[in-house]
Amino acid sequence: MSDITADAIALESAMERLRQERETFNQTLIHQERWFILRLAMGYTAVVLLPLIAILCGYIVFAPENYSTTTVSIATGALLTDVLGLFASIWKVVLSPASIGKLSPVTDAPARPQRKARTLPSSGATPST
Repeated sequence: MSDITADAIALESAMERLRQERETFNQTLIHQERWFILRLAMGYTAVVLLPLIAILCGYIVFAPENYSTTTVSIATGALLTDVLGLFASIWKVVLSPASIGKLSPVTDAPARPQRKARTLPSSGATPST
């Protein structure tokens, strides 16, 4: 009777462990999906904003007679800061291999029970190899 109880407890424990591992995997999957959406949004935003800011600041920088010296200086600084900041953020968040997580199994391979070596009956015969 105690073997049946021990087996039932072991089975219940294994089922709970599998449930928890499934939950962990699902949570990791959702996390990876959200990071993908963020990377995609940053990429599209960069594709739209960088040319717009570059065109506006470029217009101010290349037509300085229409603007004050302070405005031209600010536009030049904004262009430089925007380009450098955009490249840094794209590399760090979007393109960096370290930021891209990979899904992998969260379950451990179960330890296989050791089988007992079979012994031959001692009838004087030797086993053939």
